[in-house]
Amino acid sequence: MKQRAKAVFLIGLLVICTAAVFGGGQKAPGNNAQTEPDKIIVSDWAIKNKMEVYTETPGELYELAKNEGKVVVYSLSSRAPRIKADFEKQYPDIVVEAYNIQAAELIEKITREYEAGIRNADIIHIQDLDGSVYKEMVLPGKFINYYPADICAHIDESMLTYSMPMLIELNYWYYNKEVYPEQPISSWWDLTKPEWKGKLVMQNPLDSFEYLVNFATLILYSDQIAAEYEKVFGKPIQLSPDCPTAGHELIKRLADNDIIFASSSDSVTEAVGVPGQKSAPLGYSASSKLRQNETNGYVLAAADMSPATSLSRQTNVYIVNEAPHPNAAKLMVRWLLGEADGKGPGFNPWNTEGGWPVRDDVPSANSTSLAENKFWAPDPEFYYYNIPDIRDFWISLQARRR
Repeated sequence: MKQRAKAVFLIGLLVICTAAVFGGGQKAPGNNAQTEPDKIIVSDWAIKNKMEVYTETPGELYELAKNEGKVVVYSLSSRAPRIKADFEKQYPDIVVEAYNIQAAELIEKITREYEAGIRNADIIHIQDLDGSVYKEMVLPGKFINYYPADICAHIDESMLTYSMPMLIELNYWYYNKEVYPEQPISSWWDLTKPEWKGKLVMQNPLDSFEYLVNFATLILYSDQIAAEYEKVFGKPIQLSPDCPTAGHELIKRLADNDIIFASSSDSVTEAVGVPGQKSAPLGYSASSKLRQNETNGYVLAAADMSPATSLSRQTNVYIVNEAPHPNAAKLMVRWLLGEADGKGPGFNPWNTEGGWPVRDDVPSANSTSLAENKFWAPDPEFYYYNIPDIRDFWISLQARRR
C-alpha cells in the first residue's frame, strides 16, 4: 500500500514500465460500465460488531457507543474538525477526535498503523482516485463499507458499488463569460479544433494525479468518445497507429493542440476567469473553483460538455476493521451523511458550491443539481490496473512535443 500510495500521490516521481497496453486480464476500455466487484473479505470482528447490519437506529447505536466514549476520524478535508462541536452536542457522551491529514500522508499513516497492529482511527474519510483503497484496503477487509439502509435508500445504487460515498465533485472546462457570453464549446472534441490551439490551460497530468485519472476515464468510456466524434465531425473516427481506442486518440489530439500547463489549479482559473480580458483561454479545473467568482471576483462559467463533463470524484467514508469504537464509528457515518432525514448538520461543512451531496433528498448549494450534470462513474478496477500504462502513453506524447 505504501508503494501504491506513492504511485498515486507522488506520480510525477515514479515511472512504472509495462509491456502492453491492456494485458494481464485487465478490463478493456470502452465497455462503458463498471467492473463487477470482487468478493470482499469479511472479518470475524466485522461480523461480531454487525458491520453488515444496516438497520440499527441512531438511538440504538448511541446507547452502545456511550460505553466506547470516543470516535477518531482521519480525513483529507480541512473541514473535518468542524464536525466536533455539533456531534458532541448531539451525543454528549462521545468525544470526537477529527484529524485533517494530507491525502498521501493519510494513506501512508493508516497503512503503517494497520500493518503494525495499531488501531487508532475509526473512520477514514478520503477519495480513492486510482482504485488502490478498494483493491488493497476494502477487498482484504481492512476498510469496511458501512451502508445504513435508510440513508442509502436516497443514494443512486451505482454510487454504492465500491464504497460508501459522501460527496461528489467534478472537473469543469471553464470559460470567461465576459469574453464568451455564450458557451463556446459543447463537446470534448471541440477542444481539438484549430481555433483552440494554444488556448487550453490545465495542470500536467504528470504533476496532478486527478488529471491523469480524468484522462483514464476518457479511455474507459472510449465507446462514448468514438460516438461523440462521429456526432461532431459527421464521420467515423480513424485511429492513429499508436492509439488503440478513441479515448487515446482524443488525448493525443488534445496534446497536439498545444495545451498550456499551469503550475496549480488556481493558476488555471486565474488565467481563465480574471475579468476585463479581451481574449481568454479555456481551462480545466475542479468544480469547487466556481467559488472563486465570489471570493476572487472572477467571471468563470462551466461548460456543459458531451458526452459527459468529467469523472465523478467520490469522497468516501470507511470504517477501519477492528476499530476501537465500532458503534461510535457507525454513528459517525450516519452523522456525516446527514442522518436519516438528511437534515442533520454533519454534512453542512461540505455542502458548498462545487460539491454535491450524494443523497437525492439533500438540497445542493449549487445552481445545478447533481442529476443535471452529465458525468462518468468511476471504476477502481480499471484505474488500478491501467493507469500506469495511460501515464506512459501521456509521457510518450509529451516526448514528441520536445
